[in-house]
Amino acid sequence: LTVHPVVLFSIIDHYSRRDDLQDRVIGTLLGTVRGNRVEVCDCFPVPHTEMEQQVAMNTDFHATMLSLHQRVYPKHVVVGWYSTAEEVNGNSLLFHEFYGKDVERPVHLLLDLGLGVRRMSCKAYLSKELSLGDRKLGTVFHEAKVSMVNEEADRIGVDTLMKCSGSTVGGSGPLSEGESIELTVRKLMRTLEGVGDHVDKMLRKEVQPDAEMVELLQKAMAAPPRLPTTSFDKVFDAQVQDILAVVYLANLTRAQLALSEKLHAVATSSAAERPSR
Repeated sequence: LTVHPVVLFSIIDHYSRRDDLQDRVIGTLLGTVRGNRVEVCDCFPVPHTEMEQQVAMNTDFHATMLSLHQRVYPKHVVVGWYSTAEEVNGNSLLFHEFYGKDVERPVHLLLDLGLGVRRMSCKAYLSKELSLGDRKLGTVFHEAKVSMVNEEADRIGVDTLMKCSGSTVGGSGPLSEGESIELTVRKLMRTLEGVGDHVDKMLRKEVQPDAEMVELLQKAMAAPPRLPTTSFDKVFDAQVQDILAVVYLANLTRAQLALSEKLHAVATSSAAERPSR
């Protein structure tokens, strides 16, 4: 089971907007199924109530949201459901049976937020029926392995949120493009310095050489194209000129729009002040 980070953020947002009387929230998981591999790409909340003797779920809301979502992402199907709690309880089985009507093996994603007391954790469960002959005795949940999707866009988004997490409303806000590039270059330089120090220690036999790490370093060194210095300078200069041209055209367009708005405002005010004949 692989989960996209946006799913966890959506669940946390759902929990933060819950009613005061709700102990947990539930929702539908959407994604793709390829053989035994399930990829959770998105989710949406589902209103529900849990009383001492009553459990209810808004199935009409679930069907409407699913229909709207599949208009945009027709390949996404229901793969299970999520809830926020410390552990699976008796009511979880009722919700799991509902999703089991449309899904052969629904996934139950359990997100324990910790709430400042303990570290947040994410677990996934699959159900299996216990039977004796033709008689069904019950259902047991087995924990499944969960991994997070770690793509480039996800890393950039998470890094930006972590950098801005300490800022308050009206504070510094998100970093500018130049600051973001500078931080990325500094992080790359620190990584290269760390790799260089580790290689020096291996050469001095201070640490045991790792064959897998050496192979990764060889692949990394062979990945960049081998260009002469003059050719690289030409390519780099051409890229810089292209970027500067785009920036110049964007500023020129912005200035033309501002001038057009001022001329339109002047023309409108002049027409309003002109006496009617």
